[in-house]
Amino acid sequence: MPTLDEQHAAYRHLSARESFLARPVALVGFMGVGKTSVGRRLAQLLHRPFVDSDPAVEERSGRSIPELFAAGENVFRDWEFAVLKDLLAERQDAAAEPAVIALGGGAFAQPRCAELVLDRAVVVQLYTPWSVMLHLLGDLAADRPLLRDREAWQVQDLFLARSAAYRRAHLRVNLPRQGAAQAAESVAAMLRPPRRELRSR
Repeated sequence: MPTLDEQHAAYRHLSARESFLARPVALVGFMGVGKTSVGRRLAQLLHRPFVDSDPAVEERSGRSIPELFAAGENVFRDWEFAVLKDLLAERQDAAAEPAVIALGGGAFAQPRCAELVLDRAVVVQLYTPWSVMLHLLGDLAADRPLLRDREAWQVQDLFLARSAAYRRAHLRVNLPRQGAAQAAESVAAMLRPPRRELRSR
């Protein structure tokens, strides 16, 4: 039978974990991996609002993503950070439901964004290997400025560099083994509050 101190320590651990899981959920991963589709489904499962950061940036700035990149990637990154900071600050309001937020592919590779999101959200990486992403490049380049006029090996360099950043995520789901719905179910299962079953026997 656990001692009283052990029971108190266990309850404190459960409370801390519950508090962590109650944070906003930030989905990160390479462009085109499925953050929006998984995020929408996950938000439904968790009964939370869903926010896609790229459209939020466009709405806040009044310019499209390609237009912002045309002004300089740093211009886009500044808007991206400002929007994420506001979104996470809003969700810290106790009266607001914590959101599921799909981040742009490069957001988590920016140190200031990564530190902000790791501190205020549960970060989940959606992973798809390069062998799968390679076949998607033609479609992805149509509306993603960073992919235009780049050779496959250059995009792979970007993929590898960002993958190193994504490893800091709290949780990871492998998408090739699951569709968007199954991936959302897997993430939801990880995020459900733990049972309080610690009792004296």
